[in-house]
Amino acid sequence: MKIGIALPQRGNFVDPQAIKTFSQEAEAHNFDCLWVHERLFAPFYENRIGGASNDLSPWELMTFAAACTDRIRIGSSVIIIGYYQPLMLAKKAATLDVLSNGRLNLGLGLGLSKEEYLQSKVDFHTRGRRSAEFIHALRACWKEDPISFEGEFFSIPEASTSPKPIQRDAEGNPCIPIIGGFSSEPGKKRTAELCDTWQSAGKDMETALAAHKANNEYAAKEFGKPPLKLIWRCWVIPPGSDRKPPEQTGDRVVPFWHGSIDELVDKVHEAKEGGVDELIIDTNWFGGDGTEDRWEEQPELLSPMVEAAHS
Repeated sequence: MKIGIALPQRGNFVDPQAIKTFSQEAEAHNFDCLWVHERLFAPFYENRIGGASNDLSPWELMTFAAACTDRIRIGSSVIIIGYYQPLMLAKKAATLDVLSNGRLNLGLGLGLSKEEYLQSKVDFHTRGRRSAEFIHALRACWKEDPISFEGEFFSIPEASTSPKPIQRDAEGNPCIPIIGGFSSEPGKKRTAELCDTWQSAGKDMETALAAHKANNEYAAKEFGKPPLKLIWRCWVIPPGSDRKPPEQTGDRVVPFWHGSIDELVDKVHEAKEGGVDELIIDTNWFGGDGTEDRWEEQPELLSPMVEAAHS
Protein backbone atom coordinates (compact mmCIF):
# COMPACT_ATOMS: atom_id res chain seq x y z
CA MET A 1 0.00 0.00 0.00
CA LYS A 2 1.15 3.53 -0.76
CA ILE A 3 0.95 6.26 1.84
CA GLY A 4 0.94 10.02 1.30
CA ILE A 5 0.89 12.98 3.63
CA ALA A 6 -0.80 16.36 3.31
CA LEU A 7 1.52 19.34 3.02
CA PRO A 8 1.37 22.09 5.65
CA GLN A 9 -1.31 24.35 4.20
CA ARG A 10 -3.39 25.78 7.04
CA GLY A 11 -2.55 27.77 10.14
CA ASN A 12 -0.32 30.52 11.48
CA PHE A 13 2.95 28.59 11.32
CA VAL A 14 2.86 27.54 7.66
CA ASP A 15 5.82 29.33 6.09
CA PRO A 16 8.32 28.60 3.28
CA GLN A 17 10.93 27.03 5.54
CA ALA A 18 8.40 24.75 7.22
CA ILE A 19 7.03 23.61 3.85
CA LYS A 20 10.50 23.06 2.37
CA THR A 21 11.77 21.05 5.33
CA PHE A 22 8.52 19.10 5.61
CA SER A 23 8.61 18.18 1.89
CA GLN A 24 12.23 17.08 1.96
CA GLU A 25 11.78 15.10 5.17
CA ALA A 26 8.71 13.37 3.73
CA GLU A 27 10.73 12.37 0.68
CA ALA A 28 13.64 11.20 2.84
CA HIS A 29 11.28 9.03 4.90
CA ASN A 30 9.77 7.46 1.77
CA PHE A 31 6.27 8.89 1.79
CA ASP A 32 4.80 8.32 -1.66
CA CYS A 33 3.04 11.63 -2.28
CA LEU A 34 2.59 15.15 -0.91
CA TRP A 35 -1.06 16.25 -1.02
CA VAL A 36 -2.92 19.56 -0.99
CA HIS A 37 -6.57 20.63 -0.77
CA GLU A 38 -8.39 23.63 -2.23
CA ARG A 39 -10.48 26.22 -0.47
CA LEU A 40 -11.07 29.79 -1.68
CA PHE A 41 -12.12 31.27 1.63
CA ALA A 42 -14.05 30.57 4.80
CA PRO A 43 -17.10 32.68 5.60
CA PHE A 44 -16.74 34.61 8.86
CA TYR A 45 -19.01 32.22 10.75
CA GLU A 46 -16.66 29.34 9.85
CA ASN A 47 -13.56 31.24 10.94
CA ARG A 48 -15.14 31.64 14.34
CA ILE A 49 -15.35 27.84 14.71
CA GLY A 50 -11.94 26.94 13.28
CA GLY A 51 -12.34 27.69 9.60
CA ALA A 52 -9.70 27.98 6.89
CA SER A 53 -7.46 30.68 8.37
CA ASN A 54 -4.26 31.22 6.34
CA ASP A 55 -5.14 28.50 3.84
CA LEU A 56 -2.54 28.50 1.03
CA SER A 57 -3.42 28.16 -2.66
CA PRO A 58 -2.91 24.59 -3.92
CA TRP A 59 -1.16 25.31 -7.25
CA GLU A 60 1.59 27.50 -5.86
CA LEU A 61 2.04 25.15 -2.91
CA MET A 62 2.36 22.08 -5.15
CA THR A 63 4.83 23.89 -7.41
CA PHE A 64 6.96 24.99 -4.45
CA ALA A 65 6.98 21.46 -2.99
CA ALA A 66 7.90 19.98 -6.37
CA ALA A 67 10.84 22.40 -6.64
CA CYS A 68 12.05 21.37 -3.17
CA THR A 69 12.03 17.63 -3.95
CA ASP A 70 13.18 15.15 -6.59
CA ARG A 71 11.19 11.91 -6.41
CA ILE A 72 8.06 12.16 -4.29
CA ARG A 73 4.80 12.64 -6.19
CA ILE A 74 2.64 15.75 -5.80
CA GLY A 75 -1.16 15.45 -5.63
CA SER A 76 -4.37 17.44 -5.22
CA SER A 77 -7.07 16.19 -2.90
CA VAL A 78 -8.98 17.81 -4.46
CA ILE A 79 -9.01 20.67 -6.99
CA ILE A 80 -12.56 22.07 -7.24
CA ILE A 81 -13.69 21.87 -10.86
CA GLY A 82 -16.21 24.69 -10.51
CA TYR A 83 -13.49 27.30 -10.05
CA TYR A 84 -11.85 26.71 -13.45
CA GLN A 85 -12.25 26.47 -17.20
CA PRO A 86 -10.90 23.24 -18.74
CA LEU A 87 -8.25 24.91 -20.91
CA MET A 88 -6.91 26.87 -17.93
CA LEU A 89 -6.73 23.82 -15.69
CA ALA A 90 -5.23 21.67 -18.45
CA LYS A 91 -2.38 24.16 -18.86
CA LYS A 92 -1.77 24.51 -15.11
CA ALA A 93 -1.69 20.74 -14.60
CA ALA A 94 0.46 20.01 -17.65
CA THR A 95 2.92 22.76 -16.69
CA LEU A 96 3.30 21.33 -13.20
CA ASP A 97 3.70 17.83 -14.64
CA VAL A 98 6.53 19.12 -16.84
CA LEU A 99 8.21 21.07 -14.03
CA SER A 100 7.99 18.11 -11.64
CA ASN A 101 9.22 15.65 -14.28
CA GLY A 102 5.93 13.73 -14.42
CA ARG A 103 5.06 13.56 -10.71
CA LEU A 104 1.53 15.00 -10.63
CA ASN A 105 -1.61 13.21 -9.41
CA LEU A 106 -4.68 15.29 -10.28
CA GLY A 107 -7.59 14.83 -7.89
CA LEU A 108 -10.82 16.56 -8.92
CA GLY A 109 -14.01 17.18 -6.96
CA LEU A 110 -17.13 19.33 -6.80
CA GLY A 111 -16.80 21.11 -3.48
CA LEU A 112 -19.63 21.91 -1.08
CA SER A 113 -19.51 25.70 -0.72
CA LYS A 114 -22.27 27.67 -2.43
CA GLU A 115 -20.47 30.86 -1.39
CA GLU A 116 -17.35 29.85 -3.28
CA TYR A 117 -19.31 28.92 -6.41
CA LEU A 118 -20.93 32.35 -6.25
CA GLN A 119 -17.49 33.95 -6.26
CA SER A 120 -16.60 31.87 -9.35
CA LYS A 121 -19.87 32.83 -11.08
CA VAL A 122 -20.73 29.18 -11.69
CA ASP A 123 -24.18 27.70 -11.05
CA PHE A 124 -23.86 25.51 -7.94
CA HIS A 125 -26.81 23.38 -9.04
CA THR A 126 -25.29 22.32 -12.39
CA ARG A 127 -21.89 21.42 -10.96
CA GLY A 128 -22.41 17.67 -11.47
CA ARG A 129 -23.28 17.82 -15.18
CA ARG A 130 -20.62 20.45 -15.70
CA SER A 131 -17.93 18.27 -14.11
CA ALA A 132 -18.42 15.31 -16.45
CA GLU A 133 -18.09 17.53 -19.50
CA PHE A 134 -15.16 19.31 -17.86
CA ILE A 135 -13.14 16.07 -17.61
CA HIS A 136 -13.85 15.22 -21.26
CA ALA A 137 -12.65 18.70 -22.27
CA LEU A 138 -9.62 18.47 -19.98
CA ARG A 139 -8.49 15.21 -21.53
CA ALA A 140 -9.07 16.67 -25.01
CA CYS A 141 -6.63 19.49 -24.24
CA TRP A 142 -3.85 17.00 -23.48
CA LYS A 143 -4.18 15.12 -26.77
CA GLU A 144 -1.93 15.70 -29.77
CA ASP A 145 -2.60 18.95 -31.62
CA PRO A 146 -4.78 20.23 -33.07
CA ILE A 147 -7.42 19.81 -30.36
CA SER A 148 -11.01 21.05 -30.15
CA PHE A 149 -14.05 20.49 -27.96
CA GLU A 150 -17.72 21.39 -28.15
CA GLY A 151 -20.23 20.76 -25.38
CA GLU A 152 -23.10 22.22 -23.38
CA PHE A 153 -20.89 24.19 -20.99
CA PHE A 154 -17.52 24.47 -22.75
CA SER A 155 -16.36 25.32 -26.25
CA ILE A 156 -12.72 25.19 -27.34
CA PRO A 157 -11.96 26.10 -30.97
CA GLU A 158 -9.46 24.10 -32.99
CA ALA A 159 -6.10 25.04 -31.52
CA SER A 160 -2.69 23.93 -30.39
CA THR A 161 -2.33 23.64 -26.64
CA SER A 162 0.87 23.44 -24.68
CA PRO A 163 2.57 22.08 -22.83
CA LYS A 164 1.53 18.42 -22.98
CA PRO A 165 1.94 16.27 -19.86
CA ILE A 166 5.06 14.16 -19.53
CA GLN A 167 3.05 11.20 -18.24
CA ARG A 168 1.40 8.78 -20.68
CA ASP A 169 -1.69 6.58 -20.60
CA ALA A 170 -1.79 2.90 -21.59
CA GLU A 171 -1.92 3.84 -25.28
CA GLY A 172 1.08 6.14 -25.01
CA ASN A 173 -0.89 9.40 -25.15
CA PRO A 174 -0.03 12.44 -22.99
CA CYS A 175 -2.19 12.20 -19.88
CA ILE A 176 -2.21 12.88 -16.14
CA PRO A 177 -3.84 10.35 -13.76
CA ILE A 178 -7.24 11.69 -12.70
CA ILE A 179 -8.53 10.90 -9.25
CA GLY A 180 -12.26 11.32 -8.80
CA GLY A 181 -13.37 12.78 -5.50
CA PHE A 182 -17.07 12.21 -6.25
CA SER A 183 -19.37 10.45 -3.79
CA SER A 184 -22.95 10.93 -5.02
CA GLU A 185 -24.87 8.42 -7.14
CA PRO A 186 -24.25 10.46 -10.34
CA GLY A 187 -20.66 10.80 -9.15
CA LYS A 188 -20.32 7.02 -9.26
CA LYS A 189 -20.94 7.14 -13.02
CA ARG A 190 -18.42 9.96 -13.52
CA THR A 191 -15.83 8.04 -11.52
CA ALA A 192 -16.42 4.78 -13.38
CA GLU A 193 -16.37 6.34 -16.83
CA LEU A 194 -13.78 9.10 -16.56
CA CYS A 195 -11.38 8.50 -13.66
CA ASP A 196 -8.40 6.26 -12.99
CA THR A 197 -8.80 6.18 -9.21
CA TRP A 198 -11.50 6.97 -6.65
CA GLN A 199 -10.75 8.95 -3.52
CA SER A 200 -12.88 8.79 -0.41
CA ALA A 201 -12.60 11.56 2.17
CA GLY A 202 -14.69 12.17 5.25
CA LYS A 203 -15.98 8.58 5.43
CA ASP A 204 -14.98 5.76 7.75
CA MET A 205 -13.09 2.87 6.16
CA GLU A 206 -16.01 0.43 6.12
CA THR A 207 -18.20 2.94 4.29
CA ALA A 208 -15.39 3.83 1.87
CA LEU A 209 -14.67 0.20 1.02
CA ALA A 210 -18.35 -0.57 0.42
CA ALA A 211 -18.71 2.43 -1.88
CA HIS A 212 -15.52 1.48 -3.72
CA LYS A 213 -16.83 -2.03 -4.33
CA ALA A 214 -20.05 -0.58 -5.77
CA ASN A 215 -18.03 1.79 -7.98
CA ASN A 216 -15.99 -1.08 -9.40
CA GLU A 217 -19.04 -3.25 -10.03
CA TYR A 218 -20.62 -0.37 -11.92
CA ALA A 219 -17.41 0.33 -13.88
CA ALA A 220 -17.15 -3.31 -14.96
CA LYS A 221 -20.82 -3.65 -15.88
CA GLU A 222 -21.36 -0.34 -17.69
CA PHE A 223 -17.93 0.40 -19.16
CA GLY A 224 -16.02 -2.88 -19.13
CA LYS A 225 -13.27 -1.29 -17.05
CA PRO A 226 -10.88 -3.07 -14.69
CA PRO A 227 -11.09 -2.21 -10.99
CA LEU A 228 -10.19 1.34 -10.05
CA LYS A 229 -7.76 1.94 -7.22
CA LEU A 230 -8.91 3.40 -3.90
CA ILE A 231 -7.30 6.34 -2.14
CA TRP A 232 -8.64 6.90 1.39
CA ARG A 233 -8.02 10.18 3.18
CA CYS A 234 -8.18 10.48 6.94
CA TRP A 235 -7.28 13.17 9.45
CA VAL A 236 -4.56 12.39 11.97
CA ILE A 237 -3.75 13.99 15.32
CA PRO A 238 0.04 13.61 15.71
CA PRO A 239 1.23 11.60 18.73
CA GLY A 240 2.05 13.88 21.63
CA SER A 241 -0.55 16.48 20.71
CA ASP A 242 -3.04 17.48 23.37
CA ARG A 243 -5.71 18.09 20.72
CA LYS A 244 -8.78 15.86 20.72
CA PRO A 245 -10.91 14.70 17.79
CA PRO A 246 -14.18 16.59 17.37
CA GLU A 247 -17.37 15.05 18.62
CA GLN A 248 -18.99 12.83 15.98
CA THR A 249 -22.67 13.63 15.50
CA GLY A 250 -25.40 12.68 13.06
CA ASP A 251 -24.85 10.19 10.26
CA ARG A 252 -21.48 11.58 9.13
CA VAL A 253 -18.62 9.71 10.77
CA VAL A 254 -15.36 11.45 9.90
CA PRO A 255 -12.19 9.34 10.14
CA PHE A 256 -10.02 11.01 12.77
CA TRP A 257 -7.03 8.95 13.90
CA HIS A 258 -5.30 9.63 17.19
CA GLY A 259 -3.24 7.79 19.76
CA SER A 260 0.34 6.56 20.11
CA ILE A 261 2.47 5.87 17.04
CA ASP A 262 1.99 2.13 17.65
CA GLU A 263 -1.78 2.62 17.61
CA LEU A 264 -1.53 4.61 14.38
CA VAL A 265 0.62 1.87 12.83
CA ASP A 266 -2.08 -0.67 13.72
CA LYS A 267 -4.61 1.47 11.88
CA VAL A 268 -2.37 1.51 8.81
CA HIS A 269 -2.24 -2.29 8.87
CA GLU A 270 -6.04 -2.38 9.09
CA ALA A 271 -6.36 -0.12 6.04
CA LYS A 272 -3.88 -2.21 4.07
CA GLU A 273 -5.60 -5.47 4.95
CA GLY A 274 -8.97 -3.92 4.15
CA GLY A 275 -7.96 -3.21 0.55
CA VAL A 276 -7.00 0.48 0.53
CA ASP A 277 -4.48 1.14 -2.27
CA GLU A 278 -3.21 4.46 -0.97
CA LEU A 279 -3.70 6.22 2.34
CA ILE A 280 -3.53 10.00 2.76
CA ILE A 281 -2.85 11.21 6.28
CA ASP A 282 -3.70 14.86 6.90
CA THR A 283 -2.65 16.69 10.06
CA ASN A 284 -3.63 20.19 8.91
CA TRP A 285 -6.45 20.47 11.44
CA PHE A 286 -4.00 19.75 14.24
CA GLY A 287 -0.61 20.09 12.54
CA GLY A 288 1.55 22.92 13.80
CA ASP A 289 -0.02 22.50 17.22
CA GLY A 290 1.12 25.96 18.25
CA THR A 291 4.81 25.73 17.38
CA GLU A 292 6.80 26.20 14.19
CA ASP A 293 8.97 23.15 14.78
CA ARG A 294 6.04 20.76 14.97
CA TRP A 295 5.49 20.75 11.20
CA GLU A 296 9.12 19.97 10.44
CA GLU A 297 9.20 17.06 12.90
CA GLN A 298 6.11 15.32 11.56
CA PRO A 299 7.50 13.20 8.68
CA GLU A 300 10.02 11.53 10.97
CA LEU A 301 7.48 11.24 13.79
CA LEU A 302 5.00 9.49 11.47
CA SER A 303 7.55 7.47 9.48
CA PRO A 304 6.65 4.15 11.19
CA MET A 305 3.33 4.46 9.37
CA VAL A 306 5.26 4.44 6.08
CA GLU A 307 7.12 1.30 7.07
CA ALA A 308 3.80 -0.37 7.94
CA ALA A 309 2.23 0.63 4.62
CA HIS A 310 5.20 -0.57 2.54
CA SER A 311 5.84 -3.81 4.44
